[in-house]
Amino acid sequence: MDKNILSTLRKELKEHNLDAILITNPYKIMYLLGIKDSFNLIEVGFYLLITKKGLYLIGDPFSFSLIKTPDGVKKIEESLKTLRENRMNPVKGLNTLLKKLRAKKIGLIDRFNLPGYETVSIDDPFIRHFLFPDKKRIDTLKGNAEICNKALEETLKDIKIGVSEIFIRNKIDENIYHFGGERRAFPTKVIFGKNTSNPFSVSNNTRLNDGDPLIINFGLIRSGIGIEVTRSYTIGSSDKNLKELFLNTSNIYSKFLNFLTPGKMVKEVYKYVLEMAKEKGYIDNFLEPISPPLSPNIDGIVFSPNNNSILKPGMLFSTQIGLYFPKKYGIRFQDVIILQDKAVNLTNFLNRKGANVISY
Repeated sequence: MDKNILSTLRKELKEHNLDAILITNPYKIMYLLGIKDSFNLIEVGFYLLITKKGLYLIGDPFSFSLIKTPDGVKKIEESLKTLRENRMNPVKGLNTLLKKLRAKKIGLIDRFNLPGYETVSIDDPFIRHFLFPDKKRIDTLKGNAEICNKALEETLKDIKIGVSEIFIRNKIDENIYHFGGERRAFPTKVIFGKNTSNPFSVSNNTRLNDGDPLIINFGLIRSGIGIEVTRSYTIGSSDKNLKELFLNTSNIYSKFLNFLTPGKMVKEVYKYVLEMAKEKGYIDNFLEPISPPLSPNIDGIVFSPNNNSILKPGMLFSTQIGLYFPKKYGIRFQDVIILQDKAVNLTNFLNRKGANVISY
């Protein structure tokens, strides 16, 4: 259990005169309680209620069957009947507990609708731990990146004219586990040809043709820590416009990463990337964000035009560039970056020229 975060939260209880603090994000709950098991977002669901003297974990029987409840944490298991009535959320158990504790003023870290109670938004003490990972977390991320590297490298051996998106997607998934991943972080996406032109495409039975672009987006979780990467490729004799898009986008992405240095304001980086997209004539095809959350439901550094945050050494974040041309093709790069005196790409594999493009 992370006693420092727990101590910080209990100080918030006192300073804001709260009866309890509610945490609804399962990743934050597992981090606080020291649960190192690897799960993706849909596998487990808990609420954690923190009072001055107690810790109460409220959840469903499926989630409780997957973890060992830490010592000192009181377990409240919701029945299947009440779960069905509340869309599989343990809200009845939470409300029953709040009434039993006679709680009226509740502190919230995550967005959550709690009718009938006075709620107060408090600072999120988890953000610093995710934005500024310690050596142990960085080592795990590096290990995860190496598994991604091996999984992708092995999968690329199976890419040839005529294979289906589903076939390659399944190969990625098999290789994630073969090389040591404990969970997929999310459903793997492999898309070919015109399917790449839609950022919301999912893998189907589309076959790979000569000249097609292809996008591979996947991630894994190990020791409770996730990682995500995206790679774009071309196959065979791609047309001139597609090759030019790959070259220009990889140059934009490379300059974007080189521009990331401590002391810069986040909105300055955002403006820099947008200006490069405008210069190349891609602004109408540019899809945000250029820095997605670090993992599902966990806030991170989001590059936006109004973010005045300053980049600092030790920050960890995800970076991506996505360009989509409806009915034609799309391209997307994504990596995991830790900031030192410059951006260090933890997933810089198969990037011979600083970008994620390989032509076959």
